[in-house]
Amino acid sequence: MGKQLQLNVYKANKGGRRPGSGRKRVHSKGVAHRVRERVMRRTPLHINFKYRTLIRNKFCLRLLKRAILNARAHGLRVMHFSLQSNHVHLIIEAANNQVLTKGMRSLTVTFAKGLNKGRVQIERYHLHVLRGLRETKNAIQYVLFNQHKHEKGTYTRVDEYSSLLSLKENRKVIQHYAQRVKITIEIKRAEFWELEVGRSYLSRRGLELLT
Repeated sequence: MGKQLQLNVYKANKGGRRPGSGRKRVHSKGVAHRVRERVMRRTPLHINFKYRTLIRNKFCLRLLKRAILNARAHGLRVMHFSLQSNHVHLIIEAANNQVLTKGMRSLTVTFAKGLNKGRVQIERYHLHVLRGLRETKNAIQYVLFNQHKHEKGTYTRVDEYSSLLSLKENRKVIQHYAQRVKITIEIKRAEFWELEVGRSYLSRRGLELLT
């Protein structure tokens, strides 16, 4: 019986798998499709993702809250959020990578479908694992007071598009932050948002983690 011939698909002129083939990236470098870093319940996560359309409005705020509730049904603990002009910041907890994947898929799909504008999410969500108290505290303050960063020092009111006003002792957190950056922040009424409670790693540490 003769030797079986093998087809080399890498050197074919047309079709097949070959170096340089496939759709080229047409937008920013974004987040590469690599295996996500291992996550655990005791390592909070900072996540952000971008869109091609303006999302800082009341409709998108309600849509984001619905998406968060869907993600929580998959076990994802969304602790804090901030809705900016074209991107979303989240502080979350996940027991493992499977919970993270299912929860974030539910959240992003719900939000994108609710916008009803086609493929509006620019890239994969960016994930940063928070290690240690200082890094976690900085990330939470960055998310809760993110509007101050974008308004370049003119920020004088609590951002109603974040979860800040849902904190039980939000006035103390706000005053502490305002003294640190030397600005005055007026506290206005905003729609209440129910934060994660119970056996959460962050919620057990309370206010001292935020200030």
